[in-house]
Amino acid sequence: MVRGKTLFICTECKKVFMAPDVEYGAMAYSVPMPCKRCGSRRTLPVFQLLAYPVYKGIWETIEREKNEKNDNNENR
Repeated sequence: MVRGKTLFICTECKKVFMAPDVEYGAMAYSVPMPCKRCGSRRTLPVFQLLAYPVYKGIWETIEREKNEKNDNNENR
C-alpha cells in the first residue's frame, strides 16, 4: 500500500532523497527505493535509522530474489 512520500537515505553514497513510501510485506517498514544518484537499493527511510538491521535483511532478500530471477532467465 502506498502511504505517501518520505525521505530516504542511501547507505552507499549518503544521498537523501524524497520517494514514495510503499509498505513492505504488510509491515510498518517501507520498500527500499532505488537511490537517485547511484541506483543502489540499499536505502532506508531517514526516520527508521534504528531499524538498520531489519533493512539489512530486506536488502539481502531483494538481492537474493533478483539473483534467482536472473539465474532463471539465463537457464531458459
